[in-house]
Amino acid sequence: MPDSSALDTSASQAPEKAPVRITLRSVLLGAATVVILNIYADYAGMVMGSFSLNKSQFPMAMLIPFGLWLFVNLGLKAFLPRAALSGTELLVIYSMSWIAGNIPFEGFTGYWASTLAAPTYFASPENRWEEAFFDALPWWYMPDASPAVIRPYYDGLAPETPVPWIGWVRPLFWGTAIPIAVLTAGICAFIILQRQWEDAERLTYPLAQFAVELTSGFDEPGRVPRLFRDGVFWAGFFLVFGIFLWNIAGYFAVVLPEITVFGFYLTKAVHVSRDFPPVYLRVLPTVIGLTYFCNLDILLSLWAFRLLAIFKLGIMNRTGFGIGLSGQQAPPSGILDLEGYGAMVLLALWSVWVARGHLQWVWRTALGGVGAPKDEGTVSYRIALLGFGISTVFIVGLMHAFGISLPMAIAHTLMLYIAYLTVAKFTAASGFTHLFPVAVKGGPMLETLVGTANLSRGDLVGIGMVNTGVFFGNLRIPAWPALPHHFKLLSSLTRRRSLVVWLVLLAFLAGLFASFFFVIYLPYIYGGQNLHKGPFNPAGSLVAPYNRLAAKVLESDLTVFDPAKVGVCLFGALEVLLMILLRNRLPWWPLHPLGLAFQNTTGPRIYAFSIFLTWAAKSLIMRIGGIGLYRRAAPFFIGLPIGYIAGVFLSSLVDYIWFPLGDGHYVHGW
Repeated sequence: MPDSSALDTSASQAPEKAPVRITLRSVLLGAATVVILNIYADYAGMVMGSFSLNKSQFPMAMLIPFGLWLFVNLGLKAFLPRAALSGTELLVIYSMSWIAGNIPFEGFTGYWASTLAAPTYFASPENRWEEAFFDALPWWYMPDASPAVIRPYYDGLAPETPVPWIGWVRPLFWGTAIPIAVLTAGICAFIILQRQWEDAERLTYPLAQFAVELTSGFDEPGRVPRLFRDGVFWAGFFLVFGIFLWNIAGYFAVVLPEITVFGFYLTKAVHVSRDFPPVYLRVLPTVIGLTYFCNLDILLSLWAFRLLAIFKLGIMNRTGFGIGLSGQQAPPSGILDLEGYGAMVLLALWSVWVARGHLQWVWRTALGGVGAPKDEGTVSYRIALLGFGISTVFIVGLMHAFGISLPMAIAHTLMLYIAYLTVAKFTAASGFTHLFPVAVKGGPMLETLVGTANLSRGDLVGIGMVNTGVFFGNLRIPAWPALPHHFKLLSSLTRRRSLVVWLVLLAFLAGLFASFFFVIYLPYIYGGQNLHKGPFNPAGSLVAPYNRLAAKVLESDLTVFDPAKVGVCLFGALEVLLMILLRNRLPWWPLHPLGLAFQNTTGPRIYAFSIFLTWAAKSLIMRIGGIGLYRRAAPFFIGLPIGYIAGVFLSSLVDYIWFPLGDGHYVHGW
């Protein structure tokens, strides 16, 4: 059966058809969109309580404004064609919006602000925070601890009282410096790897193809682009959007029963058997539509390994199986995390090994000027290598300043790079936007493998702080997953290739400053404890990181180095190596090792059923109609996420007008 990946070349070919340029209008509109989307996402999540727009590496926070631009541009092209944006201009807005899409609220800044301000406000004799870690906290990064700054942040300011901005100067400075350092490392890494991923490994970039399919028609003659004249597209659109229209009508006519096909995952749990984790029949149109362009072996891997993980967890739970030394045994979920982490590390190492020839050429080019400038990346490889090295040294220094010893800081930085690069690469390869790294930034795995008895108090506090939301986000990684797509889409659109890098910095800083303003301002106005959703939950996200930190520091039963746990990691790595060898030796081998690495992470755990639906539909389409039917069905799958985006936006607009203060309808989440 032919693999559709051979067809998925439009993302790379479409922008290269003609020498076009990135216009000043598109850059200004992109920057304005970034500012508005950050303000909107913060306000909708914190005040309205309608939804969280940051639940994936491809957040709704950027999809909604991009969808609005599409429909506005449809009107402009139909009635004011001279004012309509070109496909290239829409791609610039799309890319800049994605760069900044995971900055607001639950992406980065919401947890950043609430976590930094929490210790002074919530410390008490009962939780023993002050005894456990106060003298080891990075106070140089935190807001002024005076009651005039901290208390009104959670209780709200008295009328006519100004916001104490001066108390936030330190966190604003370092809260900008840390993300810029991590972002710079990502920019430089992807500049170095861009040619390898595009030309040698030929990643399919489904999320870039999605954008090209939606925007390329605006450069064609006619008042309505070809895709939007296609009834198959509108069938997918209204299949989803019609459900939202029905449910929105139910906001006012309560007798109408709600259609819950897109309901949250906890409402879709199917319990297989005692001691077995539930199977979540979660249907998310964005997952189904965007992964349509993914290779079948990756789709099969993601849902099949999740089913296998459910089986393994159930058997281990029922038999009481554990691994590790007495008193520090890993539970079943911890065993799968160890296995998955070893698999993820091997995927990262294999990516480097496959790219070894390219990396050697990059090194020679940077040192000796071998190769013409056109053979290099978006900027010269010499600058990219220097930028990566300097930013890495800065990140290690920052972790050391957090209290982590130098060897552990180096190890932690390496683990962070492994996690972020793996997620970014396989998001580009799969289009599955809910890939979240095993052990997030690597801190929990570092503690597990090294043993807390071998870590100093400063190590424990520093690792704990780095792995909260104050150090460049959380599960949702700001900017990094967007960067390969940004370079893929825009690098060929201008002779001034460095402009593509400056667009990243412009978009990121515009979004960061806009969101910083609102996540500081809104809690003072409404009272942080009165706000909605995760970052400001006083029973959860506000105190949980510090409670865990206090428990680790005060714990008398410290863990030691455990060979059995290292063995599980090595076993996961060997499984991946075996599958890689089978894929290289047996052309018919159906499984990609990606699913093993992420088998117990949030994405496959919640969305395996949606991935299964895509895999089943695509397999059937390819078997019945081959390449022709695959192409003909593509507009339908593009219409699914656009219909979902339109429905989420319309619901939030109705909430803003008729249910503005906390009475909104939560329509998008896990």
